[in-house]
Amino acid sequence: MTPETDTAKGAARADGSGVGVQLVGLRRSFGPTRALDELSIDIAPGEFVAFLGPSGCGKTTALRIIAGLDDADSGEVLVGGKDIRRLPANRRDMGMVFQAYSLFPNMTARDNVAFGLRMRKVRKRARRQKAEEVLGLVGLAGYADRYPSQMSGGQQQRVALARALAIEPRVLLLDEPLSALDAKVRGELRDEIRRIHLEIGTTTVFVTHDQEEALTLADRVAVINYGRLQQIGPPTEIYERPRTEFVADFIGLTNRLPGVAKDGTVAVLDTRVPLLEGSVESGEVTVLVRPEAMHVTPRDDGNGRIAMVSFRGSICMLRVRLVTDALVLVQMPSAEATQFSAGDPVQASVRSVPVLAVAPGDRPGSRAADVESDPSLSPDAADAVG
Repeated sequence: MTPETDTAKGAARADGSGVGVQLVGLRRSFGPTRALDELSIDIAPGEFVAFLGPSGCGKTTALRIIAGLDDADSGEVLVGGKDIRRLPANRRDMGMVFQAYSLFPNMTARDNVAFGLRMRKVRKRARRQKAEEVLGLVGLAGYADRYPSQMSGGQQQRVALARALAIEPRVLLLDEPLSALDAKVRGELRDEIRRIHLEIGTTTVFVTHDQEEALTLADRVAVINYGRLQQIGPPTEIYERPRTEFVADFIGLTNRLPGVAKDGTVAVLDTRVPLLEGSVESGEVTVLVRPEAMHVTPRDDGNGRIAMVSFRGSICMLRVRLVTDALVLVQMPSAEATQFSAGDPVQASVRSVPVLAVAPGDRPGSRAADVESDPSLSPDAADAVG
């Protein structure tokens, strides 16, 4: 898996739309559970930032604090440079889309979209016109008179998105809005959200535990665990240059191989490759290597054998059993993988790309694992820190 990119990513809109959002040292606890631990994130005007992490890492708590649906124990939330902590949710000028569609079943799509405008005392003709305009923006022109029961899940979520956009919010907040949809609809709506953002440029915060969504949609991805920011950067940077063991393990697939680090490089599988920033720089280490950074060639006296070839369309995943009995994943184009079959002897090596080296030992934990294994943390606490 590799992140998708487009030329518009990483840049705020030139027309100056959107407003900056800064989270400064946010802390929030639920009983013994620390949901946020000095979380600080700076979001540029018009930027699309994804909060990514496992369930229970604190990303939803951060979003709710921005929205005014929860209060931080300490820290600041600045929008346009002004602290908004004392403002109630209905005065923060933010649009929010939840996982649940939360549409009024007795209202048409038009009336659902226009509801926020009605609360703002916008005249009937103007709000009708705006509702139909935004329904067209989300691909639902002609659906204005339909009720939620007459629409699919994906269409209902588009209505919910249109409702949030209709009020022209300064900030758009999306809390796992795609997770209840099937894979095809989720992909289509994901592309629509990206298109709409590029078109209107509203500052957007998107919460998800789905790394593909985050890497595809966002200008920058903020990886969060235990309520702390692990790394923030463009999708390609997060994927190709992880700064911590958690980020490397959480994003994509990673092989863990023994190596020896020295002088800014590491020896692994008889290959010496450069180290990424944040690596352990000397001694015995565990080297984290992406499957596409692995390479295999046929060799009778090689260091492994093909255990399995898994066809995945344009690419194949090869499982290689090393002489040390370790299994490694190797990704290559399907056209190249046709030469290999289970049982073939091969030489596995690492391409000359920078890799992260960490101290030998167990993988880093996440709050999600802790919630599942620690009976003192109730389901409510797990949901709260989201």
